[in-house]
Formats: sequence, C-alpha cells, structure tokens
Amino acid sequence: MTEAEFRAQAIAKGFTDFQFKHYATDTDGPLHMHNFAVTLLVTAGEFALQFEDRKAIYQTGECCNLPANVRHAERTGSTGAEVIIAKKE
Repeated sequence: MTEAEFRAQAIAKGFTDFQFKHYATDTDGPLHMHNFAVTLLVTAGEFALQFEDRKAIYQTGECCNLPANVRHAERTGSTGAEVIIAKKE
C-alpha cells in the first residue's frame, strides 16, 4: 500500500493526527495500551506488535489496525522500522 492510499483509507475511517515514527533496531517496548485506536503503515523495515498471547509481524507496505485499550508492545528486529501512525479517539 502506498502512503497516499493509506492516508485516504485512514481519513475515510475517521483517523486523524498523522505522525511519522522511527523505531530503532531491536526495540523491545513494554506492554501498554492507549485510550484511542491506531492505524499504521510500515514504510520501512519490519514492525511487530506483541500482545499478551501472540505476536503479529508487519513488513514494509503493510498496515495494522489496533483498537483502543488493547495491551501491546512495539517490537523491531535488526533493521528497525519506520511507520506512519494515525489516531482515532
């Protein structure tokens, strides 16, 4: 998916507040949750979400949707990751 396609789909679904985020190599963040939903597009590298019971891995060009109030941790491997994030309250 391209950035333009991602933005159009996110806006159509009510997402706003677009941000670029860079994750360093071997990121291993703590489990946490947000009180807002997130959609993101991986623009470079490999990005993973670790949940309490599973792990989901996303490659460059793939999107991920995370509902509000879901415990997760952001993870990356040896390449790190760059993503575009949009939020929905």
